[in-house]
Amino acid sequence: MSINIDLNLLKTLSQLGLSEKESLVYIGLLEGGEMSAIKLSRGTELHRQFVYNSLSTLKEKGLVLQISTAPAKWRAQNPRKLIALAEERQKLAVEASENLIALAHQRVGQEFAITEGKKAFQDRIMATIKRLPRDSVVRMICGEWSKYFDLAGEMVHAEWDRIRISKGISFRIIGPESLKHAMSHATSTRALTEYHTLAGLDKNLVNTVIYEDSVDFDIYGDPHLTFSIKNADVAESQRHFFDTLWQAQSR
Repeated sequence: MSINIDLNLLKTLSQLGLSEKESLVYIGLLEGGEMSAIKLSRGTELHRQFVYNSLSTLKEKGLVLQISTAPAKWRAQNPRKLIALAEERQKLAVEASENLIALAHQRVGQEFAITEGKKAFQDRIMATIKRLPRDSVVRMICGEWSKYFDLAGEMVHAEWDRIRISKGISFRIIGPESLKHAMSHATSTRALTEYHTLAGLDKNLVNTVIYEDSVDFDIYGDPHLTFSIKNADVAESQRHFFDTLWQAQSR
């Protein structure tokens, strides 16, 4: 007996938790019917010990049955048993993922990243606005407002604003007096946008952008750099600082 080997089938069985040797032995029994380990060894071209080992593990998985002992013969169980095997693996995967999620929540996580250049800036602000929850607030302390638009570009900023408004995300900006006229126009034409002024920000070359769980520091040098800190505690403290300034200023 020589078994037919379907590589795609072997790959599928591997994804269900069967080793290549187990798969060959199981397929051999399905094709050849009841047989001994010696006959399986010949048909699969596997060493006899590998066949014995595979029969033992397949039996534990409920996929083969020993039907006699002298001589020992084996029979493949209904392939539908694989469905139960897959369901058991899915159950284990769910339990493992829940345990890992719980473990991740036990620690106070912090991520730090540095991005450089215009393209990286655009990719970052788009990725951030997409992941923010609905009805949240983006807070910005800005100075060089024009540099922000130079980096974002008209099309990227328009798409950023469209996503923001569609998700009901408010945009609050604290900026210099010199931008009051421009920002008054912006707040009247852009939904969910507010602006307050703060003296001394005209020469500020760092924009601070505060999100729900992270803070970005945009440094308008050459090249542009952004330092991003993802830490819920840091973000909360920066939100408190911003809101204190916000309450103290007037538009």
